[in-house]
Amino acid sequence: MELDDVLPNSHYVTRQSRWIDAPPEVVWEALHEVKLSGLPVTVVLSAARFLPVLLSGSGLKQVHDRPFLDALPVPLLSSTDNESVVFGGALQAWRLRGGEEPPELDAEELERFIQPGWVKAVMDFRLKPVRGGTELSSETRVLATDPNTRGRFSWYWMVVQPGSTAIRWEVLTAVQLRAEARAKAAAA
Repeated sequence: MELDDVLPNSHYVTRQSRWIDAPPEVVWEALHEVKLSGLPVTVVLSAARFLPVLLSGSGLKQVHDRPFLDALPVPLLSSTDNESVVFGGALQAWRLRGGEEPPELDAEELERFIQPGWVKAVMDFRLKPVRGGTELSSETRVLATDPNTRGRFSWYWMVVQPGSTAIRWEVLTAVQLRAEARAKAAAA
């Protein structure tokens, strides 16, 4: 599954990529093993973002030490071993306590979803064999379902987008360090 299959148009996009000196299967394993505890920037930024939610007594499951991919705010839509994982859902992230409970949507339902008051957010991690290693990339796309929501979300995005980008870079770096160490150990 490609992001274009779920959200071909978007209002906001971020993209990051990194070449890793390891084969795709090693990078894939490392991507799935990276835990929140190994991502200090992510933990601090997530704690700041979710502090109102945590103080209200909900959302405690977000702070457990678990794999990064299991802690994303949108559900898994697709996974193809050694190639890609795609996540997506409807959010009201700009709301102080996270907004209403989001609807459960599969990829096709998310593509068609137009209920006002939400943003549709999708994110992937994609692996591509390149120059004897692997290019690991991540892309995030967000589309508001109506003009009023786009206006509200634009202020939120202006504040969180740098942190969102920093989180992706931290994840890509953690995967690179883990995968390259494993590949080096296997070659020795």
